[in-house]
Order: sequence, then structure tokens, then C-alpha cells
Amino acid sequence: MTEALEGAYEVEKPEVSQEALEVAENFTTALNSFNWRADYFKFCEVLGFTPDAYSEEKYKQFRELVSYLDCFDKEAIAKMIEAGK
Repeated sequence: MTEALEGAYEVEKPEVSQEALEVAENFTTALNSFNWRADYFKFCEVLGFTPDAYSEEKYKQFRELVSYLDCFDKEAIAKMIEAGK
């Protein structure tokens, strides 16, 4: 089983391009701004959700997403973007 997984997690260490840094910065800034300015009802309006249990769960997940994105600096996010190409 180890042999099958040996190459599964090998990822080259990418050079971080200015484009990836800008994407990471713009993405995190935009989500943080939306999180700061929008309440649950605005979230539903923007995404076309009807306020219900499903949209409440999605709003909770969105807030968690923003919280977890703040755990990484833009360079780390940019590296992940580059590695995912």
C-alpha cells in the first residue's frame, strides 16, 4: 500500500508568481470585506438563497471559511494556488 501512495503527495515547490500573490490577496480581501459588511440576509440575497436551515448552514460554513483563510498568509495561499495548477 505504501508503494501506491509514494508519488501521490509529491508536489513541486512552485515559484510564487506575482499573479498568484494578487489572486490570493484579492480573494481573501474580497471575502473578508463581504463577511464584514454582509449579514445573514445579505448573504442569502447575494447567493439567491431563501432564509432557511440550508442557508443558515451555508452562512455558518462561509463564516468558518473566512476564519480559516485568515490562518494563512497570502504567500501560503499563493503557493497552494501555484501548486494546484
